[in-house]
Amino acid sequence: MIVDAETETPIAIVIAPANTNDKKFFDPLYNKVREITVLQYMGKFLADAQYHSSRIRTRIRNDNLIPVIPFSGNKWQKTEYPKDPEYGKRWSVERVFSRLKEVFGLESNRFFGLKKVKIHVFSCVIAYLMRYKM
Repeated sequence: MIVDAETETPIAIVIAPANTNDKKFFDPLYNKVREITVLQYMGKFLADAQYHSSRIRTRIRNDNLIPVIPFSGNKWQKTEYPKDPEYGKRWSVERVFSRLKEVFGLESNRFFGLKKVKIHVFSCVIAYLMRYKM
């Protein structure tokens, strides 16, 4: 999910099985954002370390955005957090996930099959938007 950090409004969502890496969905999410919004010149694109890759950083920079993504740590490289003071705004997406789970019942999914899960998730997102954004 890509969320506007200022308004905590979901902009793009991809629903996939839990055993797939989030990084695979960067392109579809980012393309959707580019389709429906105007990207602010030299705006900041905040993401967690899951999206640390030179390809993703280059793609963001090509759109005149500033990638604020920490380097992911491993046993040879220490994790490095961005020094940007706005990095904390990245938690807005976590607040959206938290509300979807706790307030709208996304945590207790009882559906099987990707199609049914998508209906459930999108219903929760619609309820979130109606409650918090109207």
